[in-house]
Amino acid sequence: MPHTKDELPDALYSAAQVRELDASLIAAGTPGFELMQRAARATWRALVRQWPAANELSVLAGHGNNAGDGYLVAVLARRAGWSVRVLAVADPQRLQGDAARAYAEAVAEQVVIEAWDAQPCLRGIVLDALLGTGLSGEVREPYASAIAAINCSDLPVAAVDIPSGLCADTGRILGCAVCADLTVTFIGLKLGLFTGDAADQVGTLVFNDLQAEPQLLARAPVSARRLGTGNLPRLAPRAPASHKGKFGHVLLIGGDRGFGGAILLSAQSALRSGAGMVSVATRSEHVPAALARMPEAMVLGTSSANQLMGLLEKVSVLVVGPGLGRDAWGRSLLSAAANAPLPQVWDADALNLLSEAHVSLPKGCIITPHPGRPRACWACRRPRSRRTARLQPAR
Repeated sequence: MPHTKDELPDALYSAAQVRELDASLIAAGTPGFELMQRAARATWRALVRQWPAANELSVLAGHGNNAGDGYLVAVLARRAGWSVRVLAVADPQRLQGDAARAYAEAVAEQVVIEAWDAQPCLRGIVLDALLGTGLSGEVREPYASAIAAINCSDLPVAAVDIPSGLCADTGRILGCAVCADLTVTFIGLKLGLFTGDAADQVGTLVFNDLQAEPQLLARAPVSARRLGTGNLPRLAPRAPASHKGKFGHVLLIGGDRGFGGAILLSAQSALRSGAGMVSVATRSEHVPAALARMPEAMVLGTSSANQLMGLLEKVSVLVVGPGLGRDAWGRSLLSAAANAPLPQVWDADALNLLSEAHVSLPKGCIITPHPGRPRACWACRRPRSRRTARLQPAR
């Protein structure tokens, strides 16, 4: 059954786990070609919902089952009266199994199928059926040129299962990747649709389980789970007679000269998340700004790690690193925190100093790394604003 964005399942799977689920469905009695037909119908319905005024489709087909899905979508579009053309980036004669059967059905339906040309004329909606979840290495030719042509087309783009070039396990762009407006994925949600570069590539995500038995999905191993309003534990309501001393004392350490904003934003987040008391250890220059912004916080102007010692004995949780810097001041404060027997969250420059071996990570510490500077890939970062203009109904 299809799911809207707010109704997506929590379970996330690796590409290998989804392949195992697919094999289990076939072993349980659902033919592989039937699953391919269900995937094509799910993609076709999503296309029509997303672009109801459209009547033209360009399918870029690669090899394997991803291409098979694309050929069957082309069949459905032709039966609906659309103008349809398939550009075969891989030789259709080399298709095997269910994908070959899908190609044969497209031929029988008299779908126009042409070999990929380096100067393609793409029209209408572009359907990416090039590369599926099995891709692990960098995208090679002719697929790289096909992906570049899709991203330069300024046309609406839909991807079958996953945008081609996006790693299904990590969300990393493997050299280049299709930037889709719509991605229709099947059986199980892949990790790579939610991590790494995925947010820039996936567009609107539609999921269809292809009528997989709930019992089968319940037994399957899961790599991770999405966090959402439906599965996050709720904090117990606070008693009317409770006070700030019952809800923990967070000490945030950071904010070297020129980086005061980072530690103030982090402290504000701690207050909003429900910490009973919040203390900030930062450069003295930042104390007036901190008190003006958050009079409910306790702010200590700190010039050396020695000034932390008494405070470390009074708090219950440490947050270390926002705006900490990597000079002697930041290193000394981080060293003092690392030796404190407290639950800790290390962020930003605390992780930079950790990577430079200036300090060891405390036991049970939570770290919050992020990718840093984004990759500049012009072919994978095209704006979406102009793509639907040609599909708007006439006035």
